[in-house]
Amino acid sequence: MKRWLNYLLGFLVFIAACVEAPTNTPQDFVPAPTSRIALVLNEGLFQRNNSSITFYEIDSNRAFTDFFERQVGRRLGDTGNDLAQYGEKIYIVVNVSSTIEVLDARTFNSIGTILLFNGTQPRQPRHIAFHGRNAFVSCFDGTVAVIDTASLTITRNIQVGSYPEGVAIQNGKLYVANSGGLNFPNYDSTVSIIDLNTLTETKRLTLRINPTSLAADTYGNVYVISNGNYSTVPMRLLVIDAQRDTLKKIYDFDAGRIAILDSLAFVASEGGVKLLDIKNEVMLNAQLIPASNFQILYGISIDKARRELYCADAKNYVVSGEMKVFDFNGQFKRSFQTGLIPSKAIFVR
Repeated sequence: MKRWLNYLLGFLVFIAACVEAPTNTPQDFVPAPTSRIALVLNEGLFQRNNSSITFYEIDSNRAFTDFFERQVGRRLGDTGNDLAQYGEKIYIVVNVSSTIEVLDARTFNSIGTILLFNGTQPRQPRHIAFHGRNAFVSCFDGTVAVIDTASLTITRNIQVGSYPEGVAIQNGKLYVANSGGLNFPNYDSTVSIIDLNTLTETKRLTLRINPTSLAADTYGNVYVISNGNYSTVPMRLLVIDAQRDTLKKIYDFDAGRIAILDSLAFVASEGGVKLLDIKNEVMLNAQLIPASNFQILYGISIDKARRELYCADAKNYVVSGEMKVFDFNGQFKRSFQTGLIPSKAIFVR
């Protein structure tokens, strides 16, 4: 399910029940200085202002679900959409609030909040990528905001396609998936290509309807998840040759999420998690982690240092989610509770 569909679900849930993200951080909680730490972004429900960050101590298997609120002294905002570390800063993209929260990666203290508005109109940021001193943020108003990561100021807005989603850097270029998602049934089907030297769109590549997630590999390719139309047109995984900027391959199976490490690609869909050898374009395991392990598989993240796969289970979207950790052979290792609708993890130590 594409994340913007959670907006409608959130509205229905609001009528049916009052649900808040769990608060279980003890008052005396102090992270151990040598702890291995993961942070999990919990999307929360649309217009409920209950996005959250789960702080997870890997060695002790302890998880605390209201970490941002406790650390910063206020709520994160409405509909957390992306989470990333770049250098000594952590960036949290909050879609409906139209903000990017920036934390110090060592202390987790707030450095600042970046507001993304066109006058009084929210730009609704979605995803973030980095190159040089710049952060690039796709926004639902059809632009990519360029942010100076030193001053945390917006230096430019680049026009792209409708309702852009995923972003990825490859071969000196920024790739932006133009989903057109809120124009149902008239989806977009293009990927914008932006030259990172001139910061201008040089090409708009037409692919397949409703492109959303992007990922780059080490072989000069960009992987695109096309979500289709959720009925007659299925989800598919596409590959762009970033040297020629042409469509290289379409994999003939459902694909909803992708995470890449070296020659391995982990692809999540309604069928669970598949494992691809992307160097040789070979399916290694079509059921690395069967779908029966999850109620709703909503995101996958890779702990590169420990070679573990974090799979976010959103449950039914109205109760606390769960992060389930597997090794690269698909063996279950452990799990921990998160906030509402976990989607992504980053590994800061």
